[in-house]
Amino acid sequence: MSVFITIVCNFCYEPFNIDLQIGADFYGQNDEIYDCTICCNPNKINYFVNDGVPENVIVSDGNE
Repeated sequence: MSVFITIVCNFCYEPFNIDLQIGADFYGQNDEIYDCTICCNPNKINYFVNDGVPENVIVSDGNE
């Protein structure tokens, strides 16, 4: 299942959209790296999935 959300880049502070691929039966925490579509820097996305909905989305430096 695709879930589109908007995040703010940890580097350039510009918003951009990402497509989270969440399994229909997945419940729990996940980390992913997305490159900013404006400045191309890596952003680490940490989120919790509850009933197919990402919650508590935290964006940090993907260079860690």
